[in-house]
Amino acid sequence: MQGIKRQHQARARLSALCCATLMLGMLSWSAAGAELEQSDAPQLVEVGIMAFPDYSYLDKQGAPAGAMVDLTRLLLDRAGYQANLRILPSARIWRGLEDGDVHLWPGIVNKPGLDDFTLLTERDLAQVWINLYYLPGRPRPVWPGDLQGKRLIVITNYTYIKSLLDRLQDPALGISFASSISHAGAVEMLLRGRADFLLNYRAQVDPIVASMGLEPLPYIKIAEHPMRFVLSRQSGFADQLKVDLDRAFDELAAEGVELDVAKRLQLQQKEKESR
Repeated sequence: MQGIKRQHQARARLSALCCATLMLGMLSWSAAGAELEQSDAPQLVEVGIMAFPDYSYLDKQGAPAGAMVDLTRLLLDRAGYQANLRILPSARIWRGLEDGDVHLWPGIVNKPGLDDFTLLTERDLAQVWINLYYLPGRPRPVWPGDLQGKRLIVITNYTYIKSLLDRLQDPALGISFASSISHAGAVEMLLRGRADFLLNYRAQVDPIVASMGLEPLPYIKIAEHPMRFVLSRQSGFADQLKVDLDRAFDELAAEGVELDVAKRLQLQQKEKESR
């Protein structure tokens, strides 16, 4: 009887060992499958975009929307990446590009030192205009001589272009500066005569003036720079991302897709008007 009992015990231990081995195998297979599935998932790109009327804003549900948001999603999707898009203030974007919290920003490298932490894609997304606005009825100014001794409005915590700022800060011009924390506030300051000129981006000023029901403000174009994707070198995959985005741009362009963000916005607005 004891021999039979020992046989039963041995069989029970063997059965338990087989079950344990099977369970471990299943767990290992499940973990390997999850790891494989995770490795096959597209790389997530953290995107920071500044708020621009019609181009990039938060919709009623609090989600990023606008022509630039749509174009960025389109190019990243074609390039084979996932996108997490956030509307962020300029300071957070620049800090994120430096420390890797932001992988991509559609913009121009106009902050001193930022080019040490970033690289640019090769394809232009738009041409960014920086204009000098003045009041209707005033004579057209000559740049930069007619700014001598005048008062100029700039946007707080907004970087323009270093060469442009260096010129404006020339002591020989004697320009005094007034600051506004918002683009709408800057336009109102100019309209109220609190300064002689406003230096700002066309994409910011024109929608604000239109929303006021006013005719476009007169201006002279001071600078024009291409907008591209600015990529953080801290992401660990910036070089490959650059190659993939340029490839995606070329593929879509060959298919006849409009990739100039300003022209895309115009097409979208015409479609809305025709409905």
